[in-house]
Amino acid sequence: MEQNRPLARAGYLLAASLVAIPLVDAILPLLPLRFGDERWRWSAVGQVSNLLLIPLVGILLAIAVTGLVNDQRVRRVIGIICGVLALVLAIMSLSFMLDYFQIRNAVIPRLRHTSSMASITTGVKDIFYIIFLALLSWGCLARPKATLT
Repeated sequence: MEQNRPLARAGYLLAASLVAIPLVDAILPLLPLRFGDERWRWSAVGQVSNLLLIPLVGILLAIAVTGLVNDQRVRRVIGIICGVLALVLAIMSLSFMLDYFQIRNAVIPRLRHTSSMASITTGVKDIFYIIFLALLSWGCLARPKATLT
């Protein structure tokens, strides 16, 4: 396993890049943060949900690297992070749906169908992401089963 350490460093760096770069690219245009504005929150959650697949691939890569070098401590940390992210995303998704119901009457009538379809699509993606993160968390935090050899 020791000979895999340099490869693991490169893997962790790539994984961190896959997580951080898309999130920074999505968050910077949303500045300044306006949490009190339901239209801004609805738009922000929708934009972030559109790009979460690549950061999730980065998290999965980091987990794979922990298996390559048998680093249980980092694997547990990633599992805790995944669990927290699943909870945060669930809260954001509920907020997103509530914000949609608050702003739907302000949407121009000819765009209501489009905004409702965008909300449904985002909700479905968020459910998938929450399940994926929960499974990753569970997999990382589960104790390995003892094998008889």
